[in-house]
Amino acid sequence: MQEQPIQSIEQPAVEAQTSSNRADGTPLNTLKNNLSGKRKAIFEILDDVKKVKPEQWKDPQQVENLAKSFANKLGLPVPEQRIKQFMNAYTDATKNGPNANVDELVKKYGKNVDDKTLKEIKKFVPKTKD
Repeated sequence: MQEQPIQSIEQPAVEAQTSSNRADGTPLNTLKNNLSGKRKAIFEILDDVKKVKPEQWKDPQQVENLAKSFANKLGLPVPEQRIKQFMNAYTDATKNGPNANVDELVKKYGKNVDDKTLKEIKKFVPKTKD
């Protein structure tokens, strides 16, 4: 079985995702491949997140600026349309406090999210009391 070459970050996201999906089947693994070798940038981003005050997470403009900054630090080209889609999902996810329904958000905004990736996302979402 012949291995697929790792996609360059400079390639358009659609090409990278399509090729990677053939190789391993999940957007999560595509993200992992794109982030390999970015250890320093990831730690810088984590330090930036630690410095953000809780009230700043309530300001969509602040969150959008952070998202753009993080993408730049990682060297990932993110189209403006993708940033807007993220901000719409972020606004929906945070409008009712910590009670966001992950399944509904993924259905609305994550048309290419597979079950394995959804399971991984849910690991980072706090459980709510009913």
